[in-house]
Amino acid sequence: MKNFIDSVVRTPGMLFMAILTTGFTINAGVQYLNGTNLEGPNLLAAGCLVVGQLALAVVHQMRRFGQDNKLTLQ
Repeated sequence: MKNFIDSVVRTPGMLFMAILTTGFTINAGVQYLNGTNLEGPNLLAAGCLVVGQLALAVVHQMRRFGQDNKLTLQ
């Protein structure tokens, strides 16, 4: 499990997407506290980034698994 977590953390783009998600979430919280009713797009962007992170982690793990296991066709 530790190898999996280390691999996901080292995935290119994962940290950048996490920083963007945090920024959008904080911005949505500030918009909510100010009562401007404009927090929806920020929460949507943060949610899309979370889904993107999950997809990126899955694709990276599948790619890594494919590189580790050399299959030969006969």
